[in-house]
Amino acid sequence: MNRSLTISFAILAVVFLMCVHGHRTAFSASPGVVNRQQPVELLRIPYVQRPDGTVEDRQSLDLLLPPLSLRRPPLVIFIHGGFWMLADDQYQIGRAVALPLLRSGVAVAVVRYRLAPTYRHPAQVKDLAAAIAYLVREADRYGYDGARIYLAGHSAGAHLAALVALDPAYLKAEGLQPGVIAGVIGISGIYDLAPKIRVAEDQSEAVHITFGQDAKTLKAASPVAHVNSKAPPFLILSAAADFTGLQIDARRFAEALRRSGNKRVDQYDLRDQDHFSITQLGGKSPEARALVLDFLKVEPLPPELAILIEAKRRWVRPPFSTAPFWQHESLIRSYPIDARFVRHLISIYEDVRYELREWPLERFYAIDLFDYLDSLPPERVGQGDYLVTTNVRDEKQFWKRGDIAPYKPVIVVGIDDEKNLFRFGVFYRALREYSWKPGPQPPMMARPVGAFLYFLEEPPAQLAPRAGHYALTVDGFKLVAEDPLAPLADLPKPVYETLTFRNGCVYCHGFRAMAARSHHSVAATGAARGGFALPLESYPAQVWKAFMFDQMNVAKKIGASPNVVDADAREALYKLVAEARGESVPANEKTKVEGDTSKAP
Repeated sequence: MNRSLTISFAILAVVFLMCVHGHRTAFSASPGVVNRQQPVELLRIPYVQRPDGTVEDRQSLDLLLPPLSLRRPPLVIFIHGGFWMLADDQYQIGRAVALPLLRSGVAVAVVRYRLAPTYRHPAQVKDLAAAIAYLVREADRYGYDGARIYLAGHSAGAHLAALVALDPAYLKAEGLQPGVIAGVIGISGIYDLAPKIRVAEDQSEAVHITFGQDAKTLKAASPVAHVNSKAPPFLILSAAADFTGLQIDARRFAEALRRSGNKRVDQYDLRDQDHFSITQLGGKSPEARALVLDFLKVEPLPPELAILIEAKRRWVRPPFSTAPFWQHESLIRSYPIDARFVRHLISIYEDVRYELREWPLERFYAIDLFDYLDSLPPERVGQGDYLVTTNVRDEKQFWKRGDIAPYKPVIVVGIDDEKNLFRFGVFYRALREYSWKPGPQPPMMARPVGAFLYFLEEPPAQLAPRAGHYALTVDGFKLVAEDPLAPLADLPKPVYETLTFRNGCVYCHGFRAMAARSHHSVAATGAARGGFALPLESYPAQVWKAFMFDQMNVAKKIGASPNVVDADAREALYKLVAEARGESVPANEKTKVEGDTSKAP
């Protein structure tokens, strides 16, 4: 075994022994129904007995039972990790998972199994199947609900839980049908033993020690090879700072389950967690605890988390798609992903950039912009040297063919194994729709990546990525003969640049003869929602002044990122819009906003 692996687990043992709390009373199993008015722990219950009557300690489990109630509790069978080679008795990860669930009225069995390399595969999964069979038989004895038995595993334990739930051979050998499992919770799990991605060296070494290197054996022992439409519901959790490759493995496993016809699959990355803190359901990982209890139908999700989770579920099958671009497959080319490309994605993901670790980010697929436009009939795309792109949020961009051609613009339509880039994206919830209008908090909104424009050659600053580059569909491209920005041609350079690429005002708002009117997209449906970007001239005078000179407070009130105008253009732009509204602005007017702008009309 890798010495660094042993050392890392030894250090973590100290951490977990310090973090796990709760009174521990040892009981031995006894015949008859367990009568309890307080939580009970029954330790080292053997689930396999040899013909000679002896038992092996590794084929035992600890059973934690909540006080008796009118309704029998569900049972969670927890399987520890440790790369199939390390016991959990000294690390106590099983207890870190079990005790918070026990306090919520859930019965938990923490299962031991025989360890590699002394016992190689399939000893571990056979032991788990035997433990399940024992717990199914003894449901009445211990007083939990035999119809609500769930599996939960961490790391290698998640592999064992998923494998025994998906490959029917192991449960059938114990006289059970797969339907006996009500659901599976995988925490930072391993679901493909021979992935075509980079994984931690310790994981590769442990797989070889436990399963060997035969390709057929590795496939047969991989849960992803056994996905099927009759599989139980799955909750698949991984950590933002998980071991290399585990987030990718989790997403691919979830996608494989969905493709097989299983519609009861949830998969999430948890912020601010690592491979071990994610198991501390009683403290460091409250989101994980909430998701687990909701999955067990014990406690509903907190309202704000429920809104976010529902949004994530909706965009597994988003209301928009980049798949129609793939009808032009002969035009699509593959390119390696580099750091500049990743920065373009981060401009959307921002503070949830850890979610990008679900993807290898090795290749992207794109169509040359002008090849695509030239392939479309003029009656569909129009004609001219100017291009207007409009995304699903009605954000616009304006381009001149001659200005962008040297930088080789392409339409990105796929990343790695994903052809629908609307599955990429983030969710947000503003505090209000407008800074000056009262009203209820808006619903959760979606900001998808979708198809987007990218320049193969490094472009100048005015072509840097903006919101309007993203969330494009096949219908978002129009060629026109006249320059859409012509109404702004007479403006001073600082004002012109502010309205266009610096702050992008006219990409979202109408001004002069320009008619942009962007909006948010409701996460539940993808439909347009209020908070529409109004023509600049139509905003109330005090609101316009606050936006120009007190943007930080305006953004804070809405719950959005500020879009601060550079000082060299601020005053001129303020007066320009005020005059377009028909107001006269005295040359000596004090335009700085004083005091609390929350009282703006």
